[in-house]
Amino acid sequence: MEKYDVVIVGAGIIGCSIAYHLAEKGCSNVLVIDKGGIASDITGICPGGIRQQWGTEINCVMSRESAKFFRTINEHLHPEHEIKYREVGYLYTFHTDQVWQNSLENVKLQNSLGIPTEVLLPKEVARLIPNINQDSFIAASYCKTDGFVDDAYHVTQSFADAAKRKGVKFVTDEVEGIVVEGGKVVGVQTANKGTIQADKVVNAAGLGSKRLSETAGVELPITFEKRRILYTNRVEERVLEPLLVSFEKGFAAKQLTDGTIYCSYIGKDLQPPYSMFDFQAKAAEVGMELFPPMENVEFRTHVDGTYDSTPDHQAILGEVDELGDYYLAVGMSGHGFMMSPAIGDSVSSIVLGEKATIDVSSLNLRRFVQNKLILEPSVV
Repeated sequence: MEKYDVVIVGAGIIGCSIAYHLAEKGCSNVLVIDKGGIASDITGICPGGIRQQWGTEINCVMSRESAKFFRTINEHLHPEHEIKYREVGYLYTFHTDQVWQNSLENVKLQNSLGIPTEVLLPKEVARLIPNINQDSFIAASYCKTDGFVDDAYHVTQSFADAAKRKGVKFVTDEVEGIVVEGGKVVGVQTANKGTIQADKVVNAAGLGSKRLSETAGVELPITFEKRRILYTNRVEERVLEPLLVSFEKGFAAKQLTDGTIYCSYIGKDLQPPYSMFDFQAKAAEVGMELFPPMENVEFRTHVDGTYDSTPDHQAILGEVDELGDYYLAVGMSGHGFMMSPAIGDSVSSIVLGEKATIDVSSLNLRRFVQNKLILEPSVV
């Protein structure tokens, strides 16, 4: 019977990052299992944004450290093809005094943690996005070291390849359940390979994490939220370099490297199942109000995705108190990709019993029992 020091369930960006960081720390007797293979689920359709503008300290710190990793990612992972991280910034527009004043507290927090977020007036924003409607907002925040990578699949595969070179194994199989004996996790039950023994098991199964955890008798407070992204025709001119977000208008948009613009309507008045006509109409309406050149693009395709969200829109990271040798890296709430380097580093340290570089104990599952939620206000 196969036996591993660590079995990771889930080969998305989180599972692959944990595997890479475990191997970097000398633990290579690791197996990563995923029923669809590497980046086969929500990671594969992630648009690749990386931002540091958050409203809680723990997210600011994790995103700051992750952004540092992404800037030098090729030196870490040595991918077959260069990973291009474009540091073009995120820009948030604010349309009412109340929201603007609240955002100043976020900027103050970010600056105190070394994140170079700036406060901009509309005329200053127009230097970054010349065709923006300056009359539609009163101020903005901008962090020039935020950015994006176009290909989340390539990043995930590169994490996996780097882990494989150090001995980590990856298999495609379905994990039907977690095996528990005497109050401790001792392995996983798979569809094709039967029981695989493990000293420790990490649940990084994304959308499948809630069901998987139930097989071990551990309930996760995760719900599923739908998101839709629209993709336009290619625009040769660079018209929208920073990623533009308006929480109040419910709009987000970015021009990709190939000229395509992706955008989404994130307002609460439209809920799934989406009518394509209604969704496109609303995205166009709010988009043109803020950024009039949206009138000249065509919506060509769309992608539907799902967030595995928690009540405070924060990840669940670390050990499970009531079940030995069981660890969680779940409930990413839509920001797993951008924080994956820091999460992989922190969770791998916890699994190995080492002190993590970033203290993520506040994101442990126990916070829901203790009613110590850390509400994150800045979820797109």
